[in-house]
Amino acid sequence: MALRVCYRNGVRRYTDRHPLIRTMTPDPLIDRFRRGDPQAFEVLVRRWQHPVFAYLGRLGLDRRDGEEVAQEAFVRTWQQRERFDPARAGFATWLLTIARNLAFDRIARDGRHPPRSLDTLPEAIDEAPGPAERHRLAERRAALRAALATLPAADRSVLALSYFRDLDMATIARIEGCSEAAVKQRLYRARRALRQRLEDFHD
Repeated sequence: MALRVCYRNGVRRYTDRHPLIRTMTPDPLIDRFRRGDPQAFEVLVRRWQHPVFAYLGRLGLDRRDGEEVAQEAFVRTWQQRERFDPARAGFATWLLTIARNLAFDRIARDGRHPPRSLDTLPEAIDEAPGPAERHRLAERRAALRAALATLPAADRSVLALSYFRDLDMATIARIEGCSEAAVKQRLYRARRALRQRLEDFHD
């Protein structure tokens, strides 16, 4: 299934037609996955590997770590599939919670800051806008990545989740394991810091 994105101020945002967002609609594929159908699991991996990898990249994991953590997240979803309850949370909420926890464990274990090299951060997808926009968007993305790398991991996480525009505050709060009020505060703080760093870049 093709990934669908839109661009706003040079930032990729998944639209409400993106499969990751459609988590609350009953899905026979999810039922097959929960019953242990490996083909259903393979479809789910193909459907969500790009969004998960993009999220991990915005957290600051380099390409190698991002691939390893994403792979481990999917392995755990398979191993723990019987524990998934769609009545309590959507599949995306569950998957992103697992990916987030694994990523934070990796960051804490390695005891290092996110990479500041722009070349080490993975792209969200392979698609690109038209040639006339490519140079401007490349500069914008480079500045954005550099600014993101300066934020704390917890702030980068809420910011990365907010890029999925149909993930509401309640869903993000569930993934982050905090209150909606805390998410709003962290998101405001992250956006303000990011805005300041981008303004500094353009000055």
